[in-house]
Amino acid sequence: MPDIKKIDTNFANQETEKTLSFYNPVQDQRISVYGLPWFSHNGNYYRFPKEKEALIKSLSEGLWVLATQPAGAMLAFYSNTSTLKIKVDLGAIFNMGHMAFTGQGGCDLYIGTQRSDLTFYRCASFGINQKHYEFTYFENQKMGKKLYLINLPLYAGIEKIVIGIDEDAEIEKADGLFEKGRIVCYGTSITQGGCASRPGMCYTNQLSRILGYEVINLGFSGNGRAQKVVRELVASIPDVKMFILDYEANVTLAILKDTLKPFIADLREKYPFVPIVVVSKIKMGVETHHQEAKNAELLLKNYQKQVVKEYQKFDNNLYFVDGHKLLNPYTTEATVDGCHPTDLGFALMSKEFAKVINKIMDK
Repeated sequence: MPDIKKIDTNFANQETEKTLSFYNPVQDQRISVYGLPWFSHNGNYYRFPKEKEALIKSLSEGLWVLATQPAGAMLAFYSNTSTLKIKVDLGAIFNMGHMAFTGQGGCDLYIGTQRSDLTFYRCASFGINQKHYEFTYFENQKMGKKLYLINLPLYAGIEKIVIGIDEDAEIEKADGLFEKGRIVCYGTSITQGGCASRPGMCYTNQLSRILGYEVINLGFSGNGRAQKVVRELVASIPDVKMFILDYEANVTLAILKDTLKPFIADLREKYPFVPIVVVSKIKMGVETHHQEAKNAELLLKNYQKQVVKEYQKFDNNLYFVDGHKLLNPYTTEATVDGCHPTDLGFALMSKEFAKVINKIMDK
């Protein structure tokens, strides 16, 4: 099989031969970890508490696999290093043909002096069959003290990641990177990040950068079904400023009727006044061409609107967002497969979500 790295050297990762010091975020608190509410408790990159494994597996083996994949998680630190490298041991990965491997298992890097000026630098790439990879983002680039933010994979587990910097470089925790309070997004494969080309393009990661809040990604591909134990885990997350419920695409109307009101009730028990935003799914390609699919979607959307309207009579912190509007003006050109957004789709979603969130937060 031809090797593109030999044909075009721009695709090759030029590995550093420098001796570096390596830091493990699980063991070294000088690296801040965001997006994982149970990180300090778990000591790993799971999105649910590790002691809930058997209970989650009783609902769905796949749901637990997805929970081991750190979608939305970020590592952040300040350093004056001139070289930056990562070593990654991947866990479960799906090897999907319609999603870039850089999005599934890569780690992308943003650099700035503070959160508000973070800009994309480079994404780690690796061989399709590799479960371990090493990637040098840059070498011998004297940039002074900078803020580094690394977004973790969307569709691959992380068994271990270490960060390498110059032996004589300083490293400092990036505390207080975000505003006080978290935004928790519960949903489907779209929330998880399918099919972004790299982790930083997932809409939850984009919202973190745009809004300046830590956004928790609890999107579970094909498994966003709002079971009771899951609802209780979502409600148990501390310091929440807003909940976004975006799980319509994984449920039938019957399941939606069984779960939406209980979900709102579970959240209200822990957070009586925090805004809850209910979102219908984005427009799917099939709805453009098949009236039956369009009609089925309308039933789901109208039920959510009805529930929100009913609650708004006594709860003025409940909101509904029509998901069909999130991909405007490129609704039919912003997905990979008629369902999962491209980077364009996620950029459009983030822009619209940011408008909604800012409007609610300003009240």
